[in-house]
Order: sequence, then C-alpha cells, then structure tokens
Amino acid sequence: MTQGIRTIRNTIRVRSHTNGGYNNRAYSTKFDDDIYFYGQMESTGATNLKISRKDISLESELAQGRFATIYLAKYYGNHRDAQTVAAKMTKKEENVMKMKAKINFYIEKVGHHKNVVDFIGYVEDDVRGSFMVLEYCESGVLKEFLISKKSDVTVDLEERLFRMVFGVCLGMDYLSSKKVVHRRLAARNILLDHLFEPKITGFGPEPEAEQEGEERIPLKWMAPECMKTTIHANELSDVFSFGIVMWEIFSLGDTPYPDVQSRDVASKLKQGYKMKKPEYCDDAFYKIMLKCWHYHPNKRSGFAEVKDQLSHMFQEGPSEEYYYRSNDL
Repeated sequence: MTQGIRTIRNTIRVRSHTNGGYNNRAYSTKFDDDIYFYGQMESTGATNLKISRKDISLESELAQGRFATIYLAKYYGNHRDAQTVAAKMTKKEENVMKMKAKINFYIEKVGHHKNVVDFIGYVEDDVRGSFMVLEYCESGVLKEFLISKKSDVTVDLEERLFRMVFGVCLGMDYLSSKKVVHRRLAARNILLDHLFEPKITGFGPEPEAEQEGEERIPLKWMAPECMKTTIHANELSDVFSFGIVMWEIFSLGDTPYPDVQSRDVASKLKQGYKMKKPEYCDDAFYKIMLKCWHYHPNKRSGFAEVKDQLSHMFQEGPSEEYYYRSNDL
C-alpha cells in the first residue's frame, strides 16, 4: 500500500457524532418481516410519493428475482426533464400484498439518505398492481464491480475502495438511526451510482423467506448469534456483517471464509477464528474490521462509533477535498 497521504477526489462529508450510549439503536420486531402487517397498512401523508402511471415509461428489463422484476424506466413527473429510474414490479398476481408491504415499509421507516437506494415513489397500476419507483444505480452491483477490477488495480481504485467502505458505514448508521435492521447486508445488496457512490438495498419485509416457510440464512455474512435465525437481529449483528462487507471490498469481491465450508463457519467463529487481512486493506481498516467481528455482540461498536472511527482516518483539505491518512490508527 502507498504510505502517507492520499487525496480523496470525491468529497466525503464528515459529521462528528458521539455514541452517547446509543450503541444498539435498532432491533428486529415481530413486524419487520410481516408481509400482512405492512401489506394491509393504509399509509397516511404519503400522497407526495404517489406517482401517476402516465408519468412512468418502461424501457427494458434489468433484472429478475423470485418475487419481482426490475425495469429500466423514465419518470416524467416533478415538472422537470425525464429522469432515469428503476421500476420494481411483482411477477405474479398473488404477490400484490407483498409489494404493498415493501412500499409501506419504505414510506413508514426509511426516508432518504445518499447511501441508501432512494425510494422515489410508487405507482398504482390497474393491470400490474402497485409497483415501486426507485433510484437507478447505473454502475450496478458492488460485488460484480469489485470482481471486474481484479486485473486492473490502481491507486485510484484503492482510494475508491476506502470511500466505498465509508459510504456503506454512513448508510448503515442512518438506517440504524431510523431503527431499521438490515439482516442481509452483503456486497450483493449494495448498488453503485454513476459516481460509484454505494447505495444500500435488500432490506425490509422479505417475501421469499415467508414463501419458503423458513429462513434461508447466508451463513458467511451473519453474526454468530444470527446463524440459526435472524429474529433477534439488531444493529450490532449488522455491524458484524458490515465487517464482512469491508472484507469483500478489500478482497475485490472474494467470497468470505474462502477456505471454510459454510456449515463449519459457526464452530470456527466460536473458537475465535477471524479472517486474515485482505490484500488491498491497510492496518487501520483491518483493525476496525476486527472490532466488528467480536464474537459477543456487546463488545462490538454501534455504527455511530464505527463511523467516528472511520472519519478520523480522513482530514479535510483545500477545495473541499478529503485526505486519507493511512497510518493513523
């Protein structure tokens, strides 16, 4: 790693914050994955988020999941030029309530943050049912971006990795402050906009989990206490997963615990096992990663404290640039 000071070309705005005892602000509730609770909710005060169907033009299909199809679309509302957006629609009629649950969850709990995929609004379509209109992230999925850069590592890319880690932390700190528990944080659930700014997605009521009748838990991303069920997941279990995302970023998209089978991860962690420092990670970031991976949740920092630890690694410079100080911690 290049030693000394690195110019961070894209502005990172740092706001000092002390934890003040609010180490664990977000807890899973019995309603967090309850499709029927959010699906039957009548949201009030959200008329500004309702978009007329005539203001949305579908362009092409972007991706498909078991629950929904995502389309590239144009939004002609708000009395301005057409905006490129993503439209998320259910694939089957019986998923209408599940889509409404997603919409109401965003309206009731999420709000807006630069490092969370922005919920622009929703459309009530006579044929397709309600669908979500979301920010379009044209640089795609973080994990795929990282893998694509394995043979093209530059100093600029290393700087970008630092900024991505910090951006993900800012987004998770915001979600925790809104009492949202992610429970599925991973590089595959982070998108990148045209400036490669990370945008967190993949949280909220989970239709697939209910459809299968049992949770499918991606063990290699989970805190030890969540490997059997995420029913008691909270901010501190998300912090553990954030440490895994840091490892993914600095390994350029490798799968965590590369030499360990998923079924063996729990026992390895109980024995104190922690992954080695990835190739493109420096000591300062690795120390924070290790703090995220404390086996006991109450020994982990909350996101507000992790954010402060990361922000101390940057200092403001001329012209609103920030400098990364690689040897401070």
